[in-house]
Amino acid sequence: MSDVELRELVASLARGHAETEAAQQETARELREVGRQIGYLGNKFGSFTEGLAFESVEKILRKRFHADTITRRFKAFRGARAQEYDLVGLRNGVHNEVYCVEIKSRLDHEELHKSLEKFREFFDLQPQYRGMKLYGIIAAVDVRGALADRVAHEGLYLATAGDENFKLVKPKSGFKPRVFTSGKTA
Repeated sequence: MSDVELRELVASLARGHAETEAAQQETARELREVGRQIGYLGNKFGSFTEGLAFESVEKILRKRFHADTITRRFKAFRGARAQEYDLVGLRNGVHNEVYCVEIKSRLDHEELHKSLEKFREFFDLQPQYRGMKLYGIIAAVDVRGALADRVAHEGLYLATAGDENFKLVKPKSGFKPRVFTSGKTA
């Protein structure tokens, strides 16, 4: 191979490398954009699910649990900590109960764990409700496998999507709802 041929080969390889690098950067940019759009759609689907669930779950809070105050998208801030609860229902008077609802389009073990943590931390972020009993409710469109049993095992109420609305799943015999009090569970 002559010097001229060798230089042409090296130049060709350098051009090919530059083109490959540019293509990889463009692919990476496109993947970031697709990821952003998927995240956007996921957020929109979550908001859509919440919108579908709000009316039905509010009826459950009023009729089944006798809540006299209901707040949507209840936000709590304490220092650097912040938390949003999808629905919170209060049953005041001698009952002194709080019903905290987390709405999920698809319930999985990770989402169940996150919800349990939110229920456990409720009184830390909302000290004005200390002394009340907190009950957790999960409202989900898609509950697969044994997750419904796991929700009941954790002492949480479960509402699932039906034909037109959400309905509270009738707990099995022996179900005891978990009572969260002052950041601890009873």
